[in-house]
Parts: sequence; C-alpha cells; structure tokens
Amino acid sequence: MRRLRRFGLAAALAAGIVFQARAVLAAEPWLFVSDIHFDPAARGSVPASYGFDTNLALLDSALAEMRRVDPDPPVIVIAGDFLAHHFHYVEADATMKALAARFDRAFPRAQFVIALGNEDSGCGNYQLSARAPFLRTVAAAWQPLVNRRAAAPAFARTFAQDGFYTATLPLAHLHAVVIDDVFWSPRYRAACGGTSAARRTIDDLRTALRAWPHDPKWVIAHIPPGVDAFSTIQLARQLVVVPFLEPAPRDELLRLIDDPRARVTAMLASHTHKFAYRIDAADGSPAVPIVLVPSISPIFHNAPSFLTVDVLPDGTLGAADDHTYLKGRWSVIGGSRTLGLARISGTTLLDLQARLSRDAGLRRRYARLYDGGARPEIDERHWRAYWCTSTAFSTDAYVACIGRTRGYSVVTRRGLIVFGAAIVTLALAGALLVRRYRRTARRDR
Repeated sequence: MRRLRRFGLAAALAAGIVFQARAVLAAEPWLFVSDIHFDPAARGSVPASYGFDTNLALLDSALAEMRRVDPDPPVIVIAGDFLAHHFHYVEADATMKALAARFDRAFPRAQFVIALGNEDSGCGNYQLSARAPFLRTVAAAWQPLVNRRAAAPAFARTFAQDGFYTATLPLAHLHAVVIDDVFWSPRYRAACGGTSAARRTIDDLRTALRAWPHDPKWVIAHIPPGVDAFSTIQLARQLVVVPFLEPAPRDELLRLIDDPRARVTAMLASHTHKFAYRIDAADGSPAVPIVLVPSISPIFHNAPSFLTVDVLPDGTLGAADDHTYLKGRWSVIGGSRTLGLARISGTTLLDLQARLSRDAGLRRRYARLYDGGARPEIDERHWRAYWCTSTAFSTDAYVACIGRTRGYSVVTRRGLIVFGAAIVTLALAGALLVRRYRRTARRDR
C-alpha cells in the first residue's frame, strides 16, 4: 500500500512537472510593436500605403491581426512614436488617450510596456522637455495598461518626470527598464520651454540596472545606438556618417547594458521602421542583443509589420516572427528562423553577422525581412554599408568597417574630399567672377 502511495505521489509530481513544462512551451508569444505614427486626420476606408503614416483603417487592421495571431498575449511592447510625422501637436493629448483606449479594448488583459519616441510630444518633434504636461497626460492614460496587476506601481510618478519607469514582467524575476533616449539625440532641442533630461536619464538607467542584482532585465527605448543607415547611405550617400545618439550617452548606454553584473538579456528599440539588430562586439566579450522592432507606419516605403516573439523562462528571446501587411492582406513572411536563429542572443547574432558576410542568399532573405517584404532597400551594391551598422557604433568604427580611411567627427574622408573640392570650385568660380568684374570696370573707365 505504501508503495502504491509513493508511486501515486511520484506520478502526481511528475504530472505537475510535465504540466508546468507544457505550460511554458505552450505560452502565448509576446507582441512587439512600434512606430505606429497614427494620423487621426487621415481619412480613407483602406489601410494607408507606402509613403503615408497610419490611418484609422490601417490601425484597426493591425489590431485585428494582432488579436487573430495572439489573442491573449501576456505582454505587448510598444517602442515609441505613437504620433504621425508633422503632427498637429495641439491634438497630441487627445490622440494618446484615444490610442490607449483602443489598445485597452483590444487587449484588456495584456500588460503593456511603452516607451516614447521623438514624435511623441505636445509641442514638436525632438522637443519634449522634462516634466512637460504631455508626460502627465500620457502617464494617466496608459497607467491602467502598464500597471496591470501592479506590475509598475511607480509608473505614473516617474514617467511624468522624464519618460522613465521600471516594470516587473510576468516571467520569474524579469524586469523592464524603460528610458526616453530621445534626450540623447543630436537633433534634440528643448525648444518648447522646460529643460532636457539627458543627464537624468543616464542616472535613471544606471540606478535601475543596479537594482535587483540577481534578476534578468530588458532595456527598452526608442532610438537605437549606432549609425543611422538610411540617412548615411540613402540620403547622404556616405558623404557623412549620421549618428543616432550623441557619443557620450551612447557609449555609456553600451557600457551599462553590456556589464555582466547588470544582467541585461535584451534591449528593444525601433525608430528605423525596419526589422534589424545591433550587437556591440568591440571588446570580444558576450554582448547584449539589440532588436529593432519594425513599424506599423509604411511612410518609409516599408510594409507595415509587427513581431510575435517567444520569450524563454530565463528572460532571453526565442524565435521572432514578422507579421506583414502586403498586397491587401496580413501574413507571416518569415522571422528569425528564416535567418537560422532559433533564439536571439549575442552569440547567435554574432554568428548571423559572420554568415551574412559570406552568404549572398542569406543577405537577400535578411533584406526582405528588413523592409517587411516590400521592395528591398538593401542590395548587393550597398550590403556592406548596412551590414556595418549592426556592429559599428562610432563614426571611426563604421568608417573602418566599410573600408574607408579614418573619419573625422561625423564626416568621412570621402565627404571631406567632396566638400573640399566643392569649396575649391566655388573659390575658383568666385575668383573668375572678380577678375571679369575688374576687366569690365577698367573698360567702363
């Protein structure tokens, strides 16, 4: 009889373990969304297409697809830029309230983790100041979604100061540290009154990463560290290297998240509108994977996209799937597994970086995912210039990676040569004009 009882107890224990394991394996993926860029003034019964920001039809379509593929996600991350480009900022408060209500209706049980982007302001692009009234409005509107089950009890207070807060995520001991790194952008100006929170944001991040020393953490922001690929390659034609962040806060960010004592398992950012990654491998030590979440807005001629991501029990990232709106319908066009990644980590991204350097077919698959299946921005002619942005964070490192000589500040040697030639040409043209004027003046005498 005792043996039977022991057997029954062991069987029950084993069944419990199996049930818990199956629950982990069958857990709902988490939703990663960004750059919604909602324009409430945009009309039309069909979703907005290339070259335009998100209208109501596209927003509703995206929300419906999110609910279809992941009806009860534990967590939804929205990595900034809720408001459209060239937004009519007097409507900013009302629009942020409306977006909170819409997401709340669609996902009444999900815990939201939101960060602010450069467009998210009550006064102007890259112009939000610390303790602005807009911050208090957003905090009040989104507090019920962010603080689900008391996950972020200090959200309303700290977010209202500078967009910073921490949250406990529904995995054992995993924490989110959310910052507004727009204050670190070279384009930032406190032009609407108030002051910058650049220094305070660094201090907030440092303090939060020292808390919970034994627990894993995610850092979530809007702007990634490193080089702006589109501005550098497509707009400036590599004449200048355009950075996303100022060098000092960028380097401090990388130092903080890559410190093993901080136990950061991932950083999430966006801003580029593309599905991409960054990995800081400068010193050869294990680095934190930086995942760039694609955008809902198709304004940069990328297809509207969002990610479903498997989050593993230790707080690391499993596989990610890219859900994209193409030719009037949503579908999965691939994801990390398309690139040979069953999980996303520093090690797997470094391996991907090495494989991309020698495999043209893999580069084509990556280029397709990068733009959500739209016409690829990355081609074989420029692939290395894009490839270098994944690991080269400073101007000098980027210039060295693409195989040019040392750069100066944000200007490459190539750019200096072109600008110098232009100046010389203008000087010669000016000298010729002066000479012609003097000859004419002599004849008139």
